[in-house]
Amino acid sequence: MTKRNHILGILLLAAGLLAGCSHDDPEVRPAQDEIAVHTGVTSMQKRIIPINNDAALQTKALKIEAYFHGTTTAYIPATKMVYDEGAWKFWSNGEPGEQVHYYWPLDGAVYNPTSDNITYSSLDFVGYCPFDAPAYITPGAYSAVSGVSFSCDMSGYMTLASQAAMPEYLIAVLPEQTKATQTAAGGALPLSFKHPLALVKFVITAASGTHVQINSISIANLHTGGACSYNGTAMTWGAYTGSGTMEIAQTLKTGETTETGEVAVIPADYGEKYLTVNATWDDWSNVTISDYGANVTFNWEPGHSYTYNLTLDKNGLKVDAAKFTEQW
Repeated sequence: MTKRNHILGILLLAAGLLAGCSHDDPEVRPAQDEIAVHTGVTSMQKRIIPINNDAALQTKALKIEAYFHGTTTAYIPATKMVYDEGAWKFWSNGEPGEQVHYYWPLDGAVYNPTSDNITYSSLDFVGYCPFDAPAYITPGAYSAVSGVSFSCDMSGYMTLASQAAMPEYLIAVLPEQTKATQTAAGGALPLSFKHPLALVKFVITAASGTHVQINSISIANLHTGGACSYNGTAMTWGAYTGSGTMEIAQTLKTGETTETGEVAVIPADYGEKYLTVNATWDDWSNVTISDYGANVTFNWEPGHSYTYNLTLDKNGLKVDAAKFTEQW
């Protein structure tokens, strides 16, 4: 072993040992060197079991990882993080309540001694919520280029009723973090969790009058599966699979319930689809029209909520979504 490689090996060993140092040993590493994370999520109401604000997120156990920037070499392996006593803390993946500590690596520490020796620069943080992915999600391997990835199978969650018991899945990526960026952020890294699915809901307008009642709304031939990746900047969906009908069996009527619950859907540019409405007219002796619809262009992006205003009259259906799209 050359003298250079021997020194690099010592630096690597030092970095590894410091990752497991206890906060109770300030002579080894001061408290300000400890890695700290603050998480957040955008607020939005939805039908699926919600994680729509920081308080809701704080009830979950998160999975947090950190990689040397631009690599798949983990500095922090998959570790549970929980909100405890007013702060997010790393916990042992075994016994709950046993806190573990991670510290910023030493400048100059080596993270890839088996090939070219490259020195530490920064860490890429990734997060998953909840710690154990729900049944409709299959997590993929982390990539230094595409970031977090997973595949999704929503074939069992295509109706409003089925999504009442559907837990949400959130992901986060925060690249190129250092002790300096943590300090500048107020002492904790701002790890923001994103919603990879899209939401849709429907509203019956007052212009429809009080003689018509919507019984159900459906859109056929939507994707039931797909793959998603997120690198901290761009979220991409593709590799779509399956075909199913999104159905909302909920009564809407002017002066009573006027909007549906929100349904999660796989984001995609679907182009023009036929929006089918089942409606009953009470001034026609309760005549029900099962195929009362219109062709609508659907281009749903991840992390967005879409509201469609439905105006029904005896000549047809008008659908307006131009002013009712927002990020969540």
